[in-house]
Amino acid sequence: MVPRFYELTEDHRILNPFRPPILQTSFDELPISSVMMIERRLNEEPTDWISRPSYFVSDRMKRLMELVDEAMLFKSVTFIDQGSGEQLSYWASHIPAVLASSDHSLFYPNGSIQQLVLQGEAVKDQRIFTLEGVRGSGVIVRLDVAESMLRRGLSGFVLRKVDLE
Repeated sequence: MVPRFYELTEDHRILNPFRPPILQTSFDELPISSVMMIERRLNEEPTDWISRPSYFVSDRMKRLMELVDEAMLFKSVTFIDQGSGEQLSYWASHIPAVLASSDHSLFYPNGSIQQLVLQGEAVKDQRIFTLEGVRGSGVIVRLDVAESMLRRGLSGFVLRKVDLE
């Protein structure tokens, strides 16, 4: 059976998602555990998946990702609202990049992806990854991972099918 893949894209149905601040350091330079003071907007909704400005996941999503890929790296980041003192615990995640974009992929003139096509051979053993050298692509998950995410009721994303050559 040929594996199927899906891109995790932001769920625009969530009107006021929690958006953490931009990290001032790279993932490699980020300490294992850190705390950031923030000012939350009114009624921001925490989600399990945050793709902007960096990849952040909840504890529930982290546990699933660790089951899927033992080599995936995570670092704890706790956001504390200065006004209320409320704490939001997330994990910054380093998702491996794979050179897997097919020559059949279509790009906009600015270089961002219009229609993504993956090279089947390059992704056959991959379960969670990003695309190396493709501007505007997100995180790609294999069908079994996508199903696990949906079964657990994780939030913050929608799944968009990705073509495979």
